[in-house]
Amino acid sequence: MVKKAIYSKAVFIFLFTAFVIAQDARPTVAILDFEGQDISVQEVQTLTERMRSEIGATNAVRLIERKAIESIMAEQGLAQSGCVTDECAAEVGQLLGVQFMVNGTIGKLGDKYTIDAKMFSVETGAAERTVSATHEGDVSGLLVEMQILAWEIVGLQAPQRLRLQRAGEIDKPTVAVLDFEGRGISLLEAQTLTDRFTTAMNKTGKVQMVGRGVMSEVLEEQGLESGDCTSEECAAEVGAMLGVEFMVNGAIGKLGDTYTIDVKMFAVATGAAENMQSVTYQGKVDGLIVEIELLSWTILGLNPPKDLIKKQRRYAESGQMTATDDGPNWLLYGLIGLAGIGGAAIALGGGGDSGGGGGDGGPGGSDIGEPPTFPTVP
Repeated sequence: MVKKAIYSKAVFIFLFTAFVIAQDARPTVAILDFEGQDISVQEVQTLTERMRSEIGATNAVRLIERKAIESIMAEQGLAQSGCVTDECAAEVGQLLGVQFMVNGTIGKLGDKYTIDAKMFSVETGAAERTVSATHEGDVSGLLVEMQILAWEIVGLQAPQRLRLQRAGEIDKPTVAVLDFEGRGISLLEAQTLTDRFTTAMNKTGKVQMVGRGVMSEVLEEQGLESGDCTSEECAAEVGAMLGVEFMVNGAIGKLGDTYTIDVKMFAVATGAAENMQSVTYQGKVDGLIVEIELLSWTILGLNPPKDLIKKQRRYAESGQMTATDDGPNWLLYGLIGLAGIGGAAIALGGGGDSGGGGGDGGPGGSDIGEPPTFPTVP
């Protein structure tokens, strides 16, 4: 009678898992507690749980919960710590109805810790992927290593925030800036001004920036170009793939001789706005660049440096901030030309490859229909 009940429960779990698989095309994975060598069982369980949580966060696989694994193990009269061979893991995987199992070992040798993890096919027993790491220092440092390995075991690169934590740079939030949307100015001009904004933000020293090169790779993988990703939904998706905490997007518009700049920084995890800044500027383009640089500080909630404030005042006192400029914006064209030969605004993670040549939609020659709509500043 007891065997029948156990069999019925195992069949139920198998059928339920099969139903879940049918509703989700992602591969199903279960993780067994790693084997510990010269490290306590509690520490091994904590570290395994950290990997389990992080693998779930990758959204690359369908992860079976720990409770389901424990239930199957209990029915087999085993504890997770007692199932350390591939044969045992494969048997549990078959009972769970999953495609892949993950197991591994965490050991200590002197002051160094080693982690070895393997994902293998339940059906064939063939190793799908193996990853390893070595850590020297306190055992708490293994938490980050397990998180990084969680991404690598499913074939993905760990987010930049984790790689920075491994390097000890944990005090700076990670930020990526999408090219601002140009309204009444050319795409090339918008990219050049975005590069100036990103460079100035990096110079604050308060954030870790993702460079244009990395951003372009992610967009290319999604079949997008920089100017295509202007919605917050797209920005959040790109931010999640980059593994950054915050994204910045915005728009730069031109109405006659008046420029409008609207910038928003929001949290990738929640979509909540961290800060929104807007500027209306009338005058020559060199004063506009100063406004862009000032925004890179204020969007972070920082006071701009005195030299930037002095520049802003100097343009105001000289009358440039209210002057009408009907001629070509030679300074902006010069920046675009520098960008075209690889020397322009940004050299972060691949540099500012915003394109070459002069903008054919310069501020002096663009006709605009309806005025742009920008978000309200709180």
